[in-house]
Order: sequence, then C-alpha cells, then structure tokens
Amino acid sequence: MLEDMHERCGQCRFAYARIDTECWGEQSARRVMCPICGWTKYEEQRWNFALATVTKRSVKRGYGAYRLIPPGGFSGYNAFHEPPSAAVIGHIRELLDNGWLGYLTLWDEERGRPRLLAGSPLQRYEFTDDGPAQD
Repeated sequence: MLEDMHERCGQCRFAYARIDTECWGEQSARRVMCPICGWTKYEEQRWNFALATVTKRSVKRGYGAYRLIPPGGFSGYNAFHEPPSAAVIGHIRELLDNGWLGYLTLWDEERGRPRLLAGSPLQRYEFTDDGPAQD
C-alpha cells in the first residue's frame, strides 16, 4: 500500500519521507529518510510468527540531503547527519554543474527548515536507452 511506502518527516514535516526495508530470516530492517532535510529513522525487528519486536532503533537529525544521478546511471538519496564541509558541498555542486542530475539541500538553523542550494528534489526523472532525460 502506498501509505506503507512513505512517512511524515520527524524534523521538517515533509509528508513523504522514503521508507526502505530489507528482510533476512526472522529479522528485518526499516529505514525512513527525508529526501528534503536528511532526517533518518532506523529500526531493526525480530519476527516471531506475525509479531515484530524492535531490537534496535535510532533517529538521526538531518543537516541536509542530496541526490546525484550520473549520466546514464541511477542513484539513491543521501543524507547528511552532521554539517557537511565546504569541500563536500563544492564537489556536489561541481557534479551538478557538469551534467549530473539531482539536488542539494542544507538545514538552515536560523529558519529551522531545509534550504535548497541546487537542483530540485521534487523533479521526476525518466530514463531511456539514451540515459536520463529530465521531464
């Protein structure tokens, strides 16, 4: 169900923080990450029949997020859990300026919300045989 694939961000309140899950044997993990501010929640569960017991849980404050899609490739979303250095920000901007698709946001402490530095986190991308095409 669609409501099982998204959750409201616990930091900036964006309605569609992404949920990734994985399962191995009687255990599973669930990671919720806001693609806007970088807030991340992680849980591991142990399953006994249909009942889950949380065995590990952490919540990380977001300091921004980014996505980089190389020409002809795919990528996931990434979060900063500490303020990124100027060199990291510069490198991401350089890749975006050189044809990579994606975006970069940083958490603005004064305003208490994320600030878009480059690209657009809400863009959709279609991939064709010739590589990524922005729509």
